[in-house]
Amino acid sequence: MPDFSDQNVFEMCVANGGPGFWVRRTTWEASCAHVVGVGQFTKPGPYFGNPPVVMDVYNLKGELKDELTKMSVPGTYKTWRKIDPPTWAEIAKLRSLTDPAIEAAVKRYDRRTTALGLEHDAGRVFLSVSFARKEEAKRLGAHWSPLEKRWWVAVTNEDALLKAREAGFL
Repeated sequence: MPDFSDQNVFEMCVANGGPGFWVRRTTWEASCAHVVGVGQFTKPGPYFGNPPVVMDVYNLKGELKDELTKMSVPGTYKTWRKIDPPTWAEIAKLRSLTDPAIEAAVKRYDRRTTALGLEHDAGRVFLSVSFARKEEAKRLGAHWSPLEKRWWVAVTNEDALLKAREAGFL
């Protein structure tokens, strides 16, 4: 296998032709990750505008530990190493790279969509609502997104946005 130790995750993505490759963090002893999504490259390499990178994390036996999680510091070549797929990867039920939840996760983690502290997507502003306060969120006009597992209000609903800010949901 070629040595990717001088590449950051973005460069690995380019070399791989996109997501779908495996990495290990240099500080991990019992985990590996399947890179399943990368945000849009907006600048030239080697950092490509630092888009979010989304991964599913597994233990070395093939058990899913964390799904659709944001990779920290993908732009440093000292943190991540590309690895061959684990031997169990061929028989494991890996997430399809076309799963719509990947795109939703990439959008959720994209710092460019969180300008001014409002995380938004397709006309929706996402809220931070605990389970205990879900009825309060409903009363102010918030809606639940089962795909993203988050509460939201329409960006055009100024009254609901004001109430959500007052309630501490923004």
